[in-house]
Amino acid sequence: MHANKSAIPLDSIIFGYGPMVPLVAAALGAWTLPQPWPTHATGLAIIWGGLIMTFVAGVRRGYGFGNAEASTLREIVVMIVYFVPAGLALVCGAIGSWLVALALLSIGFALVIVLDHDGAAKHDVPKHFARLRPPQMAIAVAALLALIGRTLVHL
Repeated sequence: MHANKSAIPLDSIIFGYGPMVPLVAAALGAWTLPQPWPTHATGLAIIWGGLIMTFVAGVRRGYGFGNAEASTLREIVVMIVYFVPAGLALVCGAIGSWLVALALLSIGFALVIVLDHDGAAKHDVPKHFARLRPPQMAIAVAALLALIGRTLVHL
């Protein structure tokens, strides 16, 4: 019997959804805890989100190096598309432009949903990313949008 190549391996579930937990916790904390916790939660979410987006960029590029079927040009372009918003978000967060930082991360994670789904069809990422990335990154986007909402409400 052949294994389903699009089945999501356990390590991808753990290391895919696990890193979303701090973003969800930050959003919940920002909405439910008294100051200064919402401020801390938002700042930490920007740092965590930037780290995760940077990691996703590295995963994308690393897979391209190791897979002869992957398009080097597409991998480099997509890696840059992931890395640049992550880096800009970290800079914006550091200078206090938190809404811009949260928006950049939201857009970046939304792009992962589209580009990694497409990449799975083109052999640029593991096939199971077509099933993993949409719900995984939707969690990140939802948490970041909740943080944007919290920030706007308390301007």
